[in-house]
Amino acid sequence: MSRHDACPIYALFLNRQGGGRESGWQEIRAWRPGETILLLVSRPDGGETQRWLKRESGLDPEVVESLLRTCNRPQCVSYKGGVLLTLRAAAYGTLHDPTVMPCVNLWIDHHRVIAIRSEPVHVFEQIRGEIAKGEGPEETGELISDVLNRLMQRLEPLLLTIGGEVDGLEDRLLMNPEADIQQDLVTMRRKMITLRNILSPEHEAISNLLMERYSWLNESVRRRLSEINTRLHHYLAELDATRERAMLLQDEIMNSQTHKMNRTMKILTVITAFLMPVNSITSLLGTNIEGIPGQAGSGPPWGFSAEVGGLALVMLLSYIIFKRLKLFE
Repeated sequence: MSRHDACPIYALFLNRQGGGRESGWQEIRAWRPGETILLLVSRPDGGETQRWLKRESGLDPEVVESLLRTCNRPQCVSYKGGVLLTLRAAAYGTLHDPTVMPCVNLWIDHHRVIAIRSEPVHVFEQIRGEIAKGEGPEETGELISDVLNRLMQRLEPLLLTIGGEVDGLEDRLLMNPEADIQQDLVTMRRKMITLRNILSPEHEAISNLLMERYSWLNESVRRRLSEINTRLHHYLAELDATRERAMLLQDEIMNSQTHKMNRTMKILTVITAFLMPVNSITSLLGTNIEGIPGQAGSGPPWGFSAEVGGLALVMLLSYIIFKRLKLFE
């Protein structure tokens, strides 16, 4: 299947009764606001889509440019007559990878919804199927709340997967404190950071949408959007809790590594302390001076005594200096 087949372009005229019919570009160009709602789902590289948006849609050039951009940050920007809403969605087939979440740019007004996405997003195909059966949304507000609700539902498997992976790392570390999970933990924390950088502005965008005053944002739609935003807030709280667990795992790994280092240093210290007296005696007796006890044919005995006295003086001076520098505390 080619990329264009996986990410199709289609338009539907919703009859405000849950049903609708698909249409082509000739009907789209002839469409005027009235009894039907236009739902256009397209790609940013669609030539006909670009021509219609720039020449015939009547949208502000800034809106058109944002709609065709593929790397927008989640946001909600109000314009005269409508709202530009950018969201991030789990691409079809990549539900467990937050790094593959293409942006979905939506233009919303009372009579039309234009959705531009660069990757296939199964949400729109689901709504398309329901409209074909006469069970789809009836108004613009219902359509947008339905899209947002389905996008949030597709985040749940991703959050559950991340939580399960952290559980697995905890079990591995509990069963084997020496287990090497550092690389897996780094990958997991990178996923969580990426996901939070997506969900946090998305939560802000939906909050800004709730502040808008448009006829299609009636009380019923606002209530559904508020519930969706509350659920997204809970997702963020759950993600933060999972991040805290990952940080505790990182602390456990650091404590384990510190314990290993301290144990190694302790062994080295014991070995050094064990060999130091022997090393000191052999070094002292190996000096080439007169007066070493037991030395055959030694001359005046004061040479060795002078060396020992000099060493004792050096040790005394060192002790005084270290004491003043508080190195023994």
